[in-house]
Amino acid sequence: MAKNVFGVRNDADHIDGQAFILREVPQEVKEKIDAFGQEAESFADESAPSRRLSLLRSLSLMVGVILFMVARFQARDAGTGTSFGAVFRAYPVHHIVAFALAAFAIGTVVYERIRAKRLRSSDVADRLRERSDAIDAEAYDALGVPPDAIRLDLLTSSYRVKNGEEKNTIHTAFDFRAFIEDGKLCLADVGNVVGIPLESIVGYTRVERRVAFYFWNKTESPRSETYRPYHIQTNYMGAHTVKGVYIMHIRSDFGEYEILVPPYEIETLARLTGKPVT
Repeated sequence: MAKNVFGVRNDADHIDGQAFILREVPQEVKEKIDAFGQEAESFADESAPSRRLSLLRSLSLMVGVILFMVARFQARDAGTGTSFGAVFRAYPVHHIVAFALAAFAIGTVVYERIRAKRLRSSDVADRLRERSDAIDAEAYDALGVPPDAIRLDLLTSSYRVKNGEEKNTIHTAFDFRAFIEDGKLCLADVGNVVGIPLESIVGYTRVERRVAFYFWNKTESPRSETYRPYHIQTNYMGAHTVKGVYIMHIRSDFGEYEILVPPYEIETLARLTGKPVT
């Protein structure tokens, strides 16, 4: 079975395609990246929804539903009718409290969205974005990534192995810089550069089932005119789903590997590698 070059087993600290790594970011730059990552994580925790409010919201909705159902059952047993108007007239307090709890729950959602929006548009967020761009630029320069490298998303994966089989695979859209160097397709993130010999790339095939992945790196929304043709949806877990992911097939001296390419990136990558899409 082919391995995802950018797959990471849950108990490993390296990608499955480690043998393809051409060069890694210097230690001093890596330390800057790690330090900034911790700072950015603290800011993300600060802007995340309050656990206490989330708990209160869940309890409010649960109690509100219980009150509403209790009023209906009591009205049915009393023979006063089960229409909304009849139940409300018979048990107005139940409904008023249920509506108040629902309003509280909705209010907490609105409050959290306004708070998160204010934090994202704050001076602190702007400074973090500027520093992130500066650190990324320093890392790409240290890795020898050319300024005209193509920016594109590929799907990385994390998984665990049980009874020799890959289980609980989670895909994540990751931002890469792509360019050709010495007969290799080079794919760089801020940590390293992976080089796939062009001669080892067999081609691309399409996966018809929908594939779920987390994160969206594009400046435009998945529902924008640019990405609307790909019918990107969001499932109940908050992951994006898309049909028609492509697999880049690789046959190398290290074995058989693959790279998962979102459909909105396949034209760019196929043109860059000159390999057929089937």
